[in-house]
Amino acid sequence: MRLVFGSLALSLFAAGAYAQPDLSGYDDVAKKRLLIRVTAQYIHTISQGQVDMDSAIRIPCKVYRLSPLLPYNEGYSDGTPSPGSRLIDAGNITEARSLLSKLRGEARLRLLLELGTYYVFKPGSDRPDLANASKYIQEALTLSEKAPVRWKIESLILQGHWLHQSGRPEESQGMFTQAEALARHAGNALAAARAALNAGELTRYGQPERVARFEKALTVFKAIHAKEKEIEAISQINIENFITKKYDLAEGLLQKIVQLQAAIHFRHQQYPLDALSWLAYRKGALTNALAYSNRSMACLASKADSVFAPYFYIRRGVVYDRLFKYPEALVWFDKGLATKSAETKLIWYRSVIGKVGVLNLMGRWQEALALLKEMQRDYPPDSYFEKMHFAYLLGITFENLKNFPAAERNFNVFLEMADQFPIDYIFDEFPHAYFNISSFYRIIGKTARSRELLEKGRNFASTFDILANDNYYYNLYKLDSTEGNYLEAIKNLNLSYQFTDSVFSYEQRKRAEELLVKYEAEKKDKSIKLLDSQNQLERVRAEQAHRTKNITLAGLLLLLIIVLLLLNRYLIKQRSNRQLEANQRELDQKNTFLETLNAEQDKLLKEKEWLIKEVHHRVKNNLQMVTSLLYSQSVYLEDDAAILAVKDSLRRMQAMSLIHQKLYQDENTTTISMPEYIADLARYLHESFDDGGQITFRQEIESLELDVSQAIPLGLIVTESIVNAIKYAFLNGKKGTVCIELKHDGPDHLLLRIADNGIGLPPGLDTMQHNSLGLELMQGLAGQLNGTLAIENNQGVQVTVRFLVSNR
Repeated sequence: MRLVFGSLALSLFAAGAYAQPDLSGYDDVAKKRLLIRVTAQYIHTISQGQVDMDSAIRIPCKVYRLSPLLPYNEGYSDGTPSPGSRLIDAGNITEARSLLSKLRGEARLRLLLELGTYYVFKPGSDRPDLANASKYIQEALTLSEKAPVRWKIESLILQGHWLHQSGRPEESQGMFTQAEALARHAGNALAAARAALNAGELTRYGQPERVARFEKALTVFKAIHAKEKEIEAISQINIENFITKKYDLAEGLLQKIVQLQAAIHFRHQQYPLDALSWLAYRKGALTNALAYSNRSMACLASKADSVFAPYFYIRRGVVYDRLFKYPEALVWFDKGLATKSAETKLIWYRSVIGKVGVLNLMGRWQEALALLKEMQRDYPPDSYFEKMHFAYLLGITFENLKNFPAAERNFNVFLEMADQFPIDYIFDEFPHAYFNISSFYRIIGKTARSRELLEKGRNFASTFDILANDNYYYNLYKLDSTEGNYLEAIKNLNLSYQFTDSVFSYEQRKRAEELLVKYEAEKKDKSIKLLDSQNQLERVRAEQAHRTKNITLAGLLLLLIIVLLLLNRYLIKQRSNRQLEANQRELDQKNTFLETLNAEQDKLLKEKEWLIKEVHHRVKNNLQMVTSLLYSQSVYLEDDAAILAVKDSLRRMQAMSLIHQKLYQDENTTTISMPEYIADLARYLHESFDDGGQITFRQEIESLELDVSQAIPLGLIVTESIVNAIKYAFLNGKKGTVCIELKHDGPDHLLLRIADNGIGLPPGLDTMQHNSLGLELMQGLAGQLNGTLAIENNQGVQVTVRFLVSNR
């Protein structure tokens, strides 16, 4: 069992999915198994670990209508379905288990292993499935003691997989070692090699034992001429080369795989050819990348093969992107998206990544953003890889649209997720992404962060990757230029050009070699014809002498033309240099003016911020002065009603004063953090009454910041509601709770709810008609918020205000 990513993989054990004739195009069961394995290895690798190997195996089984047991039963099945495997393939597991009671001997052993295989490699990670698998495997191990040795070997191999998935890797490896030793003792070299191959597959990437086990298996497969298994073992070794970025070794093994597949007439060579296209692209050999891409797509010969066509369309689009043929690149990415569906998202989703990238390069940023929004609505990213790259694409698009805060927000999402991404599956997207994000931080002036990300991206790039190295030094040149390190900038620009030129030189050498071969072949043909007769040879010599004379004269004339062109070029260059110097002087003057203007604007902005803070400070002081006057006046009042009214006014003044105090103290001079403000306000109101600790406040406030124009009326409503609750809800020292909630109610509204569990409203009281300053004030404040006020009994008094969020 494995954690399965994507809806396609989740549906692969659907009932009846494998009952129809297979679509592989092969009669040989070994080639059918190889087709499943190489397709699954490609999906596993290109998904960068988001689809594990066991889940990936089910995808070609579904597409080519092959039994999902086929990749695992080669030790005891020649590919002919058994009664039990037919039931399992059709999804009739209960009937298969019932059949078990009717079987004896090797037929029972086979069905035990088939049921164990079904539960071990079933998608998902349910513990009951592992328990079921263990039951069948243990019985198979017991019965195999009195059966031919091959059943014991296969039972041990399946037990090794079960132990690995049960979190016992060391015991798992022990099972494979025991199976290998038993197979060698029995003289079954193929089974011993398969045990070593299985052990290698379950060894962690980067461990020396992993490749050692594959190479041990490979030696045996070569010796017994098991070509399909030889290809499978080399493919496993090559996945390790890709993960450890040993691309030169990987390229040689891919060529070997193509040769072996051709030798056994295995036509599904699109996967190694596509990998060779990717390697040529990374090296900058773009004509080779196109040639391999052509060959890979030529291998898509059937309707079933075309299910995976988007993978190869994406590769073609990426190569055209690098060749700056953006319209052609879009054509291929659109072909990859032509048949998109939720079920096949795993296959076509990278076309979205490629298309958004090209639209950004073409300056069609609004189209890129629209495509991302469409994908988010119709096919939201669900795997870790998709969510991470979706955030990166949004960042790039928002950067181009000059929405830098949104760009930085999405880039930070990508960076945080990238730090948690399995390092074994980090390929060429990571250096490219880090370099682009580094460029963004350089543009917004955060050069230290830019340099940090640039170096981090370089750590992920291999020396094999010419494109990444070119990108690194070019970004380093731009960064050094921004920071005034001009000598370093020139050096890094030259290094960038060297990598760019190496791509060009490679292409030129390739074309030159092709032309040389063609020339030598034509020369040889001509020489053979000239040797037919001596007279013809003499005539050719005369013609050659005449031709040499003409060439010499033409050469002299051409030399004169070249000298004149060079002279003209020199004069044009001199004139251009003078024009450039004049333009540079004008540009310097404009830069000086802009710097002065920016400095003045910064000064004005700081003065404006200071004035706003001073205004809030003075408003706060004035409110406190009024509060002091009211407090002083209350001392001389004897009327209890008047004293109560003055104290209520004091609390309202304090609610407003608290807002201006926060605006004066915070960096933000226009908005108020509501969780902090309401907490402080509730604390003040609680302390202003000597309630002996009888009332408890519970607050559920979303992390909101409101404009001061909404914060003040909202604070006054909170004040009135809390004061009323403290004064009237809990009589005779009764304990109680006041709940304060502020949260979103839909995309455009907020909901304030203040509720107590006190005695409630008097019966028959109409709050809308009741003559009370507090109620009138709350109704007026709710209107000021463009909201509605409701006061009702709900196991106490509940005050609810629903209002629009301010757009300021």
